[in-house]
Amino acid sequence: MKYRQRTNRLHYVYVLFLTLFLGVASAAKAPWKVEEFPKPNFGLIADPDHLLSEQSLQQLADSIDDITDKVEVPIQIAVAVASKMHIPKPNNIYEDDRDNVDNGMDEDAAAEKFARGLHDRWGVGTDGESGGTGVLVFLSVDDRVVYISRGSSFDVLLRNSRIDSIIQDLRPSLRQAKYGEGLSLAVELIGTYIQKGEPKWDEWIWDYFRIEYLLLSGYGLAIYFSMRQARRRREAQRVYAEAASQLSAIDRAQAEALQGQFNASSCPICLEDFVSNAIGSDERPIKLLRCGHVFDASCWEEWVNSGQGQVSKCPICKKDVGVGESSISAAAAGASGETVGEQPPQADTMVAVDDTSVQQNEQHIHHHHHHHNQRNRAMQLFQQDRNFRLARLALRYPNVVTQQQVQRWSSPTYNGQLTQDRSFVESRPRAPEPRSYNSNNRMGGSSASFGGGTSSGGRGGRF
Repeated sequence: MKYRQRTNRLHYVYVLFLTLFLGVASAAKAPWKVEEFPKPNFGLIADPDHLLSEQSLQQLADSIDDITDKVEVPIQIAVAVASKMHIPKPNNIYEDDRDNVDNGMDEDAAAEKFARGLHDRWGVGTDGESGGTGVLVFLSVDDRVVYISRGSSFDVLLRNSRIDSIIQDLRPSLRQAKYGEGLSLAVELIGTYIQKGEPKWDEWIWDYFRIEYLLLSGYGLAIYFSMRQARRRREAQRVYAEAASQLSAIDRAQAEALQGQFNASSCPICLEDFVSNAIGSDERPIKLLRCGHVFDASCWEEWVNSGQGQVSKCPICKKDVGVGESSISAAAAGASGETVGEQPPQADTMVAVDDTSVQQNEQHIHHHHHHHNQRNRAMQLFQQDRNFRLARLALRYPNVVTQQQVQRWSSPTYNGQLTQDRSFVESRPRAPEPRSYNSNNRMGGSSASFGGGTSSGGRGGRF
């Protein structure tokens, strides 16, 4: 009885182990056969094993489109990326005979058969009077092999030595698992050789000496100019953002001035923010003129010493800043709504009223006049400061803020938001929009359109 129970337990363990083994074996993905490999569905790129990121796919697709537009001959470039390809074995050995696996086809020969077979099955390019116009770049990651198949019209332009040079330049990227970068470089070098035309006598010499660094230098220059263009684009975006920030601050100051609370928070000459209400951006006490306008002390001194303005005149409103104290007192009295020289009514003509009511009414009138004068004074200071700042912005950011915009914005009838002005919004630098492809179902049907081209040969190599 115990022996039978022990046998049953062993049987259950064996069945469980076999089930797990078969599940793992079925889950392991089989190497791709050329007749089973799917067609592209991201531009002209097939990546069924998801070895490339979305960004790498987009960059590679852009490179293919750029080369297609640049070259003067008909061409269609496709890319196929696989984790592992099926390597046929001789008929006299079994698939699982590991000891004799070296007797079968090697990776280089298998890659050639796979790439050229896929080229023919997809029909990359067209077969016209000048020959096939297709090029297929095949990469098998686990097999560490790459192959470039060409149509017959490129037998000379993409002859074997040129393809060998391309593969040699790919190896550093592929060895670092930067497959997207390597494939993009392959496409660019293919376009370079096609644009270069048929080999001349000097290229025959270079073939013998194999000076690969020339191509690497050209690739480095291409990267340099691309980075410089990107840096210029970022600089233009930074300048626009700074100008937009300055205009937005002017819009906010206008809203405060309408409430009678205008208070400049930055120097109108250098446009840098004050540290506090009393300290300027130059870490010195703020220069407050009698007209009410404020500046950094160093900016004021430079403005006067450079001959741009007079020491007795405000740079903004051009008023004399040497007004006597009596004038300031009179102006302050006028701004507060007080009247000078007006006599109260005589006692015999006054009507007897409640003293409390009269006092409240006088306080209300005084407060109303004071608020009205304060608001008008704030708007006057703001309008003068605003127009001066706009002129300074045009000098600092001439590519973003133009003199025509300053003239229009300085008009008393203009009441729109500066940052929302159509002319300013349209001047915003825009990054180049990448070409978009439908990649929602990467394992689905093909989004590529081929013309029935065939392969006439090619070259491959290990990495």
